[in-house]
Amino acid sequence: MEIRLPDLALKRIFSFLDLFGLLQVSQVNKHWNRIADSDYLWRSLSLQRWDCSNFTNQHLGTHTWKQFFLHQRRKELQLALAQPHNFVYKVTKNIAFETELAYLSGNRLTVDEQEKSIICSVSPKQELCAWDVQEVGDAAGDIYTFTLPGLRDISKVTAFQYGIVLLHCSPDKKWVFACGTYSRTLPQVFLTESLLRPSEGSAPLSTFLPHKLCASACWTPKVKNRITLMSQSSTGKKTEFITFDITTKKTGGQTVIQAYEIASFQVAAHLKCPIWMGASDGYMIVFTSGPYLLLFSITGFLLQRFEDHQAAINNFWVDPCYVLTTSENSVHVYMWEEGGRHPYLRSCCHLENTWHDHTTDSCISSVMCDNASIVLTVTKVSDSSILVMYSLNT
Repeated sequence: MEIRLPDLALKRIFSFLDLFGLLQVSQVNKHWNRIADSDYLWRSLSLQRWDCSNFTNQHLGTHTWKQFFLHQRRKELQLALAQPHNFVYKVTKNIAFETELAYLSGNRLTVDEQEKSIICSVSPKQELCAWDVQEVGDAAGDIYTFTLPGLRDISKVTAFQYGIVLLHCSPDKKWVFACGTYSRTLPQVFLTESLLRPSEGSAPLSTFLPHKLCASACWTPKVKNRITLMSQSSTGKKTEFITFDITTKKTGGQTVIQAYEIASFQVAAHLKCPIWMGASDGYMIVFTSGPYLLLFSITGFLLQRFEDHQAAINNFWVDPCYVLTTSENSVHVYMWEEGGRHPYLRSCCHLENTWHDHTTDSCISSVMCDNASIVLTVTKVSDSSILVMYSLNT
């Protein structure tokens, strides 16, 4: 290289590269290698892929951001390339009937090789186990905010006159989406700060999303102010996906929340009514239809179609790295491709009833995963449920 660019200029240019590009330029010469190894670039890549904005150098210890990033990617690829014989599993029997998984943390943001997953759940008696700040909605239309340790009650805000059935916090925890049980009630998006510190005698800062009959909703992991709603007619014959961007604006010295509809489409009439949905990088929606897993653009273009189950998919999990589907007593694992490349979603592994339950009155009622484990609950009609936990045998 005859022309030696300043370090700052090179760092700015390298900031537009993805993982593979950054690794390639690091092999050009010693100067480029030194710049490409900088914590600034690898921290930026980490922030793009994972929610680690609160992760500091103190958490890294003696490791660099590059080591942290490559360690996380190695864990992701281990799960993506795993086969059924690579897993060890543990079954916990006689858990409370209708217990639902509330949260699963595999300590994703760590370089500790001895990672263990932490499972939190909500019991039929409304007992709550939480990790980090959580918003909880009740049957009276109130939103409660708790924190750890001790599940201290931070605030209580009345959002609806009816019960709350959907409550989702955005990836950056800036927004909270809430939807009531009454079908004619418009869903709302709240500014989290106004829920944590409600003003005396005034309603929390929020805005309505102008679509009724909301059946499901999800925030986009990569575009943190983007949310997609799934609206269904009362007969279930018409399904529409609507995507909004949420912003704040200063007007006359006051903060106002605004919602902009950026895309929408209707699902073809011949497809079975979707039940589960999720989002990826801000421009793709994944949902189930019978035994099929379908990937669409937010404008309605079919990108991929998977049929890895014989029967209808009865449960679903989506996060920035993985998609899990369940049908009867089987689980299938998919992984999002790096940087939104084609194929956008890759089929990885199928786990078929490894807990040896051959009864016909059981089904998987919930499923979750992280970089360390896959956890599911198997509900039985005539007996208590069981908790099945998979981890890679590394």
